[in-house]
Amino acid sequence: MNNSYEILLKLFDKYDLHEVERLEIYEIIKNIFLHDEFQRRCTNEFLHHGTTTLGEHLLEDTIITYLLLCNEKGKGIDLELALKISMMHDLYTRPWQNSGVKKNSITHLHGFSHPLEAVINSLIWFKEEFKDDYKARVLIDGILHHMYPLPVLSFKESKTNDLELNNYKLLKRISKKHKRMIEDSTNRYKIGSLSLSRSKYLEGRIMSRADKIASTKQFDCASDVTALVTGKNKKLEN
Repeated sequence: MNNSYEILLKLFDKYDLHEVERLEIYEIIKNIFLHDEFQRRCTNEFLHHGTTTLGEHLLEDTIITYLLLCNEKGKGIDLELALKISMMHDLYTRPWQNSGVKKNSITHLHGFSHPLEAVINSLIWFKEEFKDDYKARVLIDGILHHMYPLPVLSFKESKTNDLELNNYKLLKRISKKHKRMIEDSTNRYKIGSLSLSRSKYLEGRIMSRADKIASTKQFDCASDVTALVTGKNKKLEN
C-alpha cells in the first residue's frame, strides 16, 4: 500500500497539483485505488510501458485527464466518470510484456483485446460503479475505445467461444444487460472482427487523449515501443 501512495504523491508533485486538486482527485478514485487488484498493479508484477508499472500509468492518465478537463469546464462533462474510466481502462488480467502467451489470431493480440479484459474485470471488481445504466454505458464505452484510433476486438455473446481472453470465465458472472452494452459498443463501426469507433462520450474521448499523452511520456527507448507490437521487451529481459 505504501508504494502506491508514494507513486500517487510523486505524480501529484510532478504535475504541481495543490491540496484542493489532490483531495478532489483522491475522493473520486479512492474506492478503485484501494482495491487489492489495483494495488497489485502498482508493483513490478505488472510492468506496463517499459519499467513503468501499470498502476503508475493509470494514475498518471487520471491526473492528465483531470488537467485536460480543467480546460473543458462548461461543456457538461462528468469529471467523476472521466476519472473512473481512466482508473479502469487498462485493468487487464495478466502482465503482457514478455508473457509468452501466444494468440491464434493477430486481432486477439494484447493491443486489440485488453480493453475487453479491462471492462470485464471492472464490472466484476467495481459493481457499484455500474449500477446506473447511463453511467455504465459511459464507463463501458470509454474503457473499450480508449485505444482509438487503434480498434478493439468486437464482442458478441453468441460467439464468445471465439474470444481469446485471459479472464474469459468471468463473462458468466456479468449481467445480460452489461453484456448487451459491451456488444453494442464494440459492434459500432465494425469491420471484420474489430470495431474502429471512438468513444461516443466526451468523457471517454478526453481520457483517450490523456492516455496518448501519458504513454508518450513513459516510453524511454525503442524496446518499449516495439514491445507494443511484439509483446517482447528486450530491455526487461536484460
